[in-house]
Amino acid sequence: MFNILMIAFKDFNGKKSGGVEVALRNYNVLCQIAFAECFNPFDYYKISKIRKKIELLHGRYYGLSRQNEQKILKACENKSIVWIDSSTYGKLAKIIKQKYPSKKVITFFHNCDYEYAKQDNPYNLVRQYVIKKNEEWACKYSDKIVVLNERDKFMIQKNYDRAADAVIPVSFPNRQIELNKNEIGIPPNALFLGSNFSANIHGIKWFIEKVLPFVNIKLKVVGKDMDKASLPKNDKLEVVGYVENLEECMQNADLIVLPIFKGSGMKVKTCEALMHGKNIIGAKEAFMGYDVDFERVGACCETAEEFIEAINKFPSKFSSKFNEYSRNVFLEKYSDDVIFKQFTDLFRG
Repeated sequence: MFNILMIAFKDFNGKKSGGVEVALRNYNVLCQIAFAECFNPFDYYKISKIRKKIELLHGRYYGLSRQNEQKILKACENKSIVWIDSSTYGKLAKIIKQKYPSKKVITFFHNCDYEYAKQDNPYNLVRQYVIKKNEEWACKYSDKIVVLNERDKFMIQKNYDRAADAVIPVSFPNRQIELNKNEIGIPPNALFLGSNFSANIHGIKWFIEKVLPFVNIKLKVVGKDMDKASLPKNDKLEVVGYVENLEECMQNADLIVLPIFKGSGMKVKTCEALMHGKNIIGAKEAFMGYDVDFERVGACCETAEEFIEAINKFPSKFSSKFNEYSRNVFLEKYSDDVIFKQFTDLFRG
């Protein structure tokens, strides 16, 4: 049986976000395949702001320092495989491979982080440079790299001349869910899920301003710190912050709206909506990496006019809060049981 050290900056016991959900999925699957332990660099990241800037200039990004680098190297001693759960930790792939050439290093790309950094803050050139350098190291020193979708696979090949060894999409456990099969409301209840960060704020502000005034729905926005965001006012809008259990919100919704136009990787909330068997109307970016029939799941829209048309036609196309097609797509393609074999194949050879 393999001994695996997983390096991830996610707090599995804290509030869940898309990145945490995927990292936790990775850890749970690794624990089924092998004996796995997780090392979170932030557990040992007690340095000053000035020191953080110095570490950044040395290529150590988001929780890495010279001190916890040494702790990580020590933790690798009795492990045969090191799973690095972020492409921004390429420097770790480099130093681990240099110290332990025989150990297998696998890096999981949650995103093409360099591409996302250019979108998120195009003027922060230092951050872009450090992230790009780390992704270069990840591609050079990892024995295998894993991506979430074909788009990211293409971008990594383009940027770093390295082919990804596996494409493993977002997935969730197939657990028992109370499926709400009631008829849709009049007006329909729409739900936007997403925490308060740039891509979500950009998308939902656009939706509230460009779409919401012209459709007959009630919109509920739920996500970590969304109640602190400066969103446009609208009588049809209700904004809620973090909710411990999203199942009730998800099941009461007639449709999920995902006006997301920026980003990389895959949108975890899309998979969660499929798991709950929901009707989904979203932008192309929200569906990136998902193999679905847009007409049967809801609609894929890019312009305000397309969103308005799809939402206004929604009550005549769909009669139930539950979309059987969405649920079946999840069971066939995006449950943990389905992707488990892809993980086991990764460790062969």
